[in-house]
Order: sequence, then C-alpha cells, then structure tokens
Amino acid sequence: MYNELSNNHAKELAKLQQKKFRTLNRKTIVEGVRLIDQLNDYGISFDELIITNSDQINTSHYFAKQISIANRDQMKKITETITPQNIAAVIEIKPVPIEQTQFLLYLDGISDPGNMGTIFRTATAAGVSGIILSPNCCEIYNPKVIRASLGSVFHLPSETHEHNWLKSIKNTIIATTLEDSTNIFKLERPASLILVIGSEAFGVSQDILQIAEHKVNIPIQGNIESINAAVAAGIAIYHLIGK
Repeated sequence: MYNELSNNHAKELAKLQQKKFRTLNRKTIVEGVRLIDQLNDYGISFDELIITNSDQINTSHYFAKQISIANRDQMKKITETITPQNIAAVIEIKPVPIEQTQFLLYLDGISDPGNMGTIFRTATAAGVSGIILSPNCCEIYNPKVIRASLGSVFHLPSETHEHNWLKSIKNTIIATTLEDSTNIFKLERPASLILVIGSEAFGVSQDILQIAEHKVNIPIQGNIESINAAVAAGIAIYHLIGK
C-alpha cells in the first residue's frame, strides 16, 4: 500500500542532504534504480521507498518498510542530483564491523567523495576484508560517496581508527609513497597485510611511514607528479590480492 508524501515529511527528508542530520538521525537518502537495486541485492532493507509514479515502477521485490509517492517538486527537494530519477530510498546507517583481517585497507585522510566511493567499490569487487578510515577522511554516507561506491559502503565492513591503531594490528603494513620506496610490483605479498593509501594532497602521514614494514610506489612515466588516489588504490589492491 502506498502513502502520499506530505510536504512536511519531504522537508524532513531533505535535511538528510546535510551531514549533521544524517549523523543525528542515523539515516541517509539514496537515489536511482541502479543503486537501489544493488542495495536490494545486498539484502539491505529500506526504511522508506519513495517513487514518483507507482504505475511505472514495480516495487514488489524491494525490502521496504513503507512506500510513499512524491511529486516531482518533492523528489527534487529530497535528492541531490539536478535531474532526479523517479525512485529514492531512506536507509538506516549501520556500519558493518570488520571480522576478517587477511587483507585490509587503511585510508589516511581521503577527502574527495568520488575517490572514497571508488575505493570502496574497487575493494568490494576485489574481495578486500575491510576498510579502516582515519578520522579526517570524508564521511562515507555522503550521497556522492554512496553513488560512487554503488552502495558498497553499506556492504563492505569498515571502521574508523586513529593512526595509533595500526601499532596494535599484526598485519604487515604496506604504505604507498613516492619517498624512499620500492616498486610495488617487486614486492611479494605477505600472508596478511594492511595497505595504506594516503590523502590526495599530502600522501601517507609520517607517523604511519615510520612504522610501515614496506614503503612502495607505483612506477610513473612522463611528467605526471602522481596518480589519482582511487586509481592507485585499485592498482595496488589487485596486485597484492593476486587477482
């Protein structure tokens, strides 16, 4: 059974575009058929499914507590894209704790939402055990991160820890850096590892470099100063994971 979305409820949902309200309510908005279908395939249920035309969308296969019908103006308010699709969903923010630790990533200050989402998507596809975020990383439930990750931020285990946490883990620490480092393709993969990817602007922090067992680089030709963080993460992940 469908409910009509009230203007007051639409205003409340629109607030979820702001981080403070996502944090307060532990909810966020996702939009688009492809993303919502992927989340549904992960077995994730929606607090609310919002559509603009019930005659054009089959909602019977979605796990949704309730379904609301919005008009076009309301859909524009609650979504972030300039031309919103005719489906959106409210999803509860429930981080997935890390249980397996054979291959972990540590993201040190990744601030660009597109890079963050792409790293999550690549790590999920490669079979990485989980991602550790430094506290100064961007919020992973930002709608831009969610879209770039194709919803994998709700599926791949992740936690947030300060740099000191790395001293407590038994995994071999491999840090990517251009300074005093060796070619990553010459490195033999350890049995268990944590790969550190640094921020777009500053790279891996000195605190981490000092405790890393291996400092590696991806060879660069020409006059390019560096490789995009998400691209570098993808190359390093697939080399080290052996796929």
